Amino acid sequence: MTNLLQSINVYLYRTSDSSNHDSDFFKRYILFKETGCKEIQFEFGPYGKPYVKLPGYADLHFNISHTGHYLVGAVSVGSFIGIDIECLRPIEFDCIDYFMSEQEIAQFNKFTLEEEKLDYFYTIWTLKEAYAKMLGVGLNMNLAEVSFSLKNQQIKTAVGDVCCHSMIVDNLYRLSLVSNIQMKINVVNIRQNLLIEEADNNYFK
Repeated sequence: MTNLLQSINVYLYRTSDSSNHDSDFFKRYILFKETGCKEIQFEFGPYGKPYVKLPGYADLHFNISHTGHYLVGAVSVGSFIGIDIECLRPIEFDCIDYFMSEQEIAQFNKFTLEEEKLDYFYTIWTLKEAYAKMLGVGLNMNLAEVSFSLKNQQIKTAVGDVCCHSMIVDNLYRLSLVSNIQMKINVVNIRQNLLIEEADNNYFK
């Protein structure tokens, strides 16, 4: 596994059943892959964000998200991280005032094609949610106060030292990652149904 001191490892797991998301097993699995530790105790921040404390990993951070057929997770040592994934399903756009800044709304209104508006909507939404998760506040903040600028595949924001990444998965999902330190991103694909097989084998028992 790539040295976590130099990178953020992003795990992608595509399930065969969109209704079966064992997020607890998933986070234990990816943390085991990074640390080799099966006995992991979780602590929680004031807004419910989980943390772990392991010997030798004093600055270990992780975050997970799920939607549709995907579970995704990010693990790092030394950088706070937040991750979010959403399915690019059609949606009414009347909620953009809730989470978009004036600049983002102006950019949104420049698009004429529905698919462009849809992808922009989910790019901004996943970036905002990933940012809030990185801070550990969930959605307990005014998302419209944070503004992201998308231009020539570059993501910029006026919010301090924040590094942003966003990508399309399977042409149907938008995934975004936000960290407070610039690090190399490594994407790790977990074989479909592997976690089901491991759970059936009592992997963590």
